[in-house]
Amino acid sequence: MSRGIPEQTPEGSGNGGIRLERLTALPDRGAALKEFEEIFFASTTRTEFGSEAERAAFLDVWTGWFVTEAPRDVWLAVSGNGLILGYLTGCKDSAGSTVLARRIPKYEVFADHFAAYPAHFHINVRPGWRDHGLGRLLVDRFAEDCAADGLPGVHLVTAVFARNVGFYQRAGFTDACQRGPLLFLGRRLGLGLEALTSTALLC
Repeated sequence: MSRGIPEQTPEGSGNGGIRLERLTALPDRGAALKEFEEIFFASTTRTEFGSEAERAAFLDVWTGWFVTEAPRDVWLAVSGNGLILGYLTGCKDSAGSTVLARRIPKYEVFADHFAAYPAHFHINVRPGWRDHGLGRLLVDRFAEDCAADGLPGVHLVTAVFARNVGFYQRAGFTDACQRGPLLFLGRRLGLGLEALTSTALLC
C-alpha cells in the first residue's frame, strides 16, 4: 500500500515546507552536491585524512557510485530557502551492483537476503536538523519509490548496538539478521500496514 509521501511537504506542516527532491531534479546540481558533501563529513565518524586526495577518495567510496550511476535514487530534503538538510543515497539492485560490492566493506555479508530485499540505502541529516522527522521522510519516500517499481523489499546494514537501530525498527525495518557485529534490517514492501508491524528473524 502506498504511503502517499509527497515530493513536497506543504507549507505549515510539521516539517515547515521542506520538500523532497531527486538529485536529478535540482537546477544547480553542483551546489547541491557541495552541501551533500558537507553533510556527509559532518556525519561520518572519520574526521582525519592525510590529504585532500584521501578525503575525496573516502567520499567517493561511500557516495560516488550513487551520485554517478543512480542519481535518480539520490533524494534530498530541501528547506524553503533551498538549503539541503539531509540526503538519502539509494540502490535498487544490491545483487547486481558489483562496483559497490568491491568498494564497500563487508557488502556481501548478507548477500543471501538481497533477493527478498533488493534495495538498500544510506541516509545522513545535517546537524541541527536531526530528530525533526527528516530521516523518516526520506526513508518512506525511497521505500514508496521502490514499491512503485515492484520491488519486494528494502534493507540497510548497521551495527548491532548502533543508536539508529530503534529508528529503523520504528520505520518498519523489523526483519532482522545478525552476523557478528553487523545487523541486517529489512522492510517488506507492498503488503500494507502488516508489513510494517510484523517481525521476522531471518537467521
